[in-house]
Amino acid sequence: MIKNFLTVALRNLYKQKLFAGFNILGIAMGIACCIVVYLLIHHQYNQDTFHTNAPSLFIVNHVRTTNGQPELWEPSPEPIGPALQRDLAEVKRFVRYHGTGAVVRYGSHTFREHVHLADPDFFRMFTFPIQTGSSDPISEPSGIVLSEAMARKYFGDEEAVGKQLTVLFNGDLRRTFTVTAVAAPFPNTASFSFDLLVNYQVGKDLGWQGNDWTRQVQATFIQLDTPASAGKVTKALASYVKLHNTINQQVPITSFYLDNLQDISVNAHKTRHSFAGGTSPTGIVVLGILAGLVLFMACFNFMNYTIATSTTRFKEIGVRKVLGSTRQQLIRQFIGENLITGFIALLLALLLTTTVFLPTFSRIIDFYQLRFDMLENWQLIAFLAALMAGISLLSGLYPSLYISGFNPISVLKGKQRISGTNGFVRTLLVVQFGLSMFTVSAAILTTQNAQFLRRMDVGYDQSQLMVLRANSEQSYNHLRQAALRRSEVTKVAGSQDQLGATGDNVATLEYESTKTTAETMRVSSDYIATLGLRLVEGRNFLPESPVDQDNAIIVNNALVKAMGWTSAVGKQVRLQDKPYQIVGVTQDFNYRFFFLKIAPCILKLNAPQENRVLTMKVNKADVSGLSDYMKAEWQKVMPDVPFSMTQQEDVYSGSYDESRRIKDVFTYVAMLTLMISAMGLFALVSLTIAKKTKEIGIRKVLGASSFSIANLLNREFIILITVAGVIALPLAFVAMQSLLDSVYAYHTPVTAGAFIATLLVMLLLALVTIGSQVYKIATANPVKSLQAE
Repeated sequence: MIKNFLTVALRNLYKQKLFAGFNILGIAMGIACCIVVYLLIHHQYNQDTFHTNAPSLFIVNHVRTTNGQPELWEPSPEPIGPALQRDLAEVKRFVRYHGTGAVVRYGSHTFREHVHLADPDFFRMFTFPIQTGSSDPISEPSGIVLSEAMARKYFGDEEAVGKQLTVLFNGDLRRTFTVTAVAAPFPNTASFSFDLLVNYQVGKDLGWQGNDWTRQVQATFIQLDTPASAGKVTKALASYVKLHNTINQQVPITSFYLDNLQDISVNAHKTRHSFAGGTSPTGIVVLGILAGLVLFMACFNFMNYTIATSTTRFKEIGVRKVLGSTRQQLIRQFIGENLITGFIALLLALLLTTTVFLPTFSRIIDFYQLRFDMLENWQLIAFLAALMAGISLLSGLYPSLYISGFNPISVLKGKQRISGTNGFVRTLLVVQFGLSMFTVSAAILTTQNAQFLRRMDVGYDQSQLMVLRANSEQSYNHLRQAALRRSEVTKVAGSQDQLGATGDNVATLEYESTKTTAETMRVSSDYIATLGLRLVEGRNFLPESPVDQDNAIIVNNALVKAMGWTSAVGKQVRLQDKPYQIVGVTQDFNYRFFFLKIAPCILKLNAPQENRVLTMKVNKADVSGLSDYMKAEWQKVMPDVPFSMTQQEDVYSGSYDESRRIKDVFTYVAMLTLMISAMGLFALVSLTIAKKTKEIGIRKVLGASSFSIANLLNREFIILITVAGVIALPLAFVAMQSLLDSVYAYHTPVTAGAFIATLLVMLLLALVTIGSQVYKIATANPVKSLQAE
């Protein structure tokens, strides 16, 4: 019986090769999309679970109120970890974790690296396996741990343990470390890792006191005796808020709180300065919805295909019923055939996932390294089994109920016709068209938005600005004088940090009873002119002016609005407990992620000896000659530091990359939905032609032209597309406006053009898809169609 069932099922697939191919391909694409999204969700919510102590590990974060809005911050005061272990019995261990830039030398090889400092309990707290070397590798300040990649980079196939590396911190502090261990490759679910790790005590040589409540470290981890103690420790943290705020009156905090290690990646999107990798749950939900839409559209096609091709099985159904088959047996047979089709589609989906979908996704969302291994992921197997059952029921139940209900006598007499399904199948097609229109309009708008961000006015002229970072006053002055000797360099300026790449330099500005927090930048007097910042009120800093250096500040428009002023110049304010006068106001300029609204910013005149970042304005696009010249000058004053000259516009690469990712996701999904819609339309055309074969033959015999026949068939689909557009496009307008508003602080306007283009794309798709079939039936010999009837 089973053999007969399989034979019939495979024979029917072979007889309808084209329909079956479309069917299998559509379901396979939907399954592949769902697999990728499942892997992403599984990866996101299994971050850091490989650490043995994960349930008891917590990071100490804090809440800060900025311009009336609470913000979650990950950096914590340097002494908070030791204080908690000293004062609370529930805290077993603490680890401070902080990264800093450095130059690492081995032999003649020199590289810029990011070195992390951590307390000695790091490897007792976290389960980062050691590949070779000591199990307690940073117990001494002279030891350094390398990742496997760093060990290969510096030593190749040689044994790294015991070798020595020279590290240059802050441009002038040179330390020699002995490699005590090499870490094993990090699990892909690690929310954080390291390249080079040394003892936190090295920070003392960098001027870190260890008990300085004004200094923030990147993260402070604590290990509790039991996860249940988190509530008690959180309450105890309140006593440290007052201590912190007494010392840090300019940057007070609202509270400290604990975040479990397994949650830091999930919460990274809403936590400022989070070092953990992660993405917003909203993004995952959107991806899940899009994958579900692709799969649902494929299932809708499955229904249409089954109904459209059922005319070829009328006699089989009639004979089976006459021979005693019950309706339930026929339903089981059709659903079983759907399972076979689904299983073939699953095999194809696994192939598509590994060869196309997962590599494409990893290329688009390049900060995730998803792994697809069914043997190591039983949850994925369970997910696919549930998915297959759902697909078979969703796509096969209605056609099975419909076809199995045919009257056997009508079937055998040739009187059975496909009827009563017009509204259902057309509704499915309208839904498909509507979903396709949504994804196409989303792809068009996100593409326009990516272009908008590229062209957006950032508040200054970022083109042809080159940036160098020196490590001392002497090297900065040397590079500045060297740059001034070049004819292509028209202006130079100094600053303490690069615009767009500043650290946490937030201060509170006070005026009478009004306060606001603002980012502060220390710049030279020629900074505004060099970058092309636009003064809208007041004046620039006076060159080399001790008075301006001690008493003057320039603010942006966002600060003026935050304070509720109409004019700011001349106002006497307090900043970091010192009086200043506002001498100028600049137009708002973007100094951080494009997804964030421009916040209040303050420019202060820097002391000449404190400038470290040199910004050069050049008058030509080709800077290769300047780069070679500045490299030679660089090596005269910083021979141990690798040369690096960057473009100012590079600071916005993160914003550009994120907008590109969003655009690419919607573009690929739009391509998939268009393909599935085209296949669904093909199925409905086949169903329509199957029902109207005799009518078309009669019309042609009575003199109807091929054009009128084509118009008869096309008209219905044009109406369906129009109905889909009337329903879907307004909804897409509202949805995309809300999506762009929620993601971007500044985005392209949502206009009718994108939706008109979407409608034209769908109409073109319909004409191309059905054109060949309509032409074939419109030009066919009507005698054959009447004979067939």
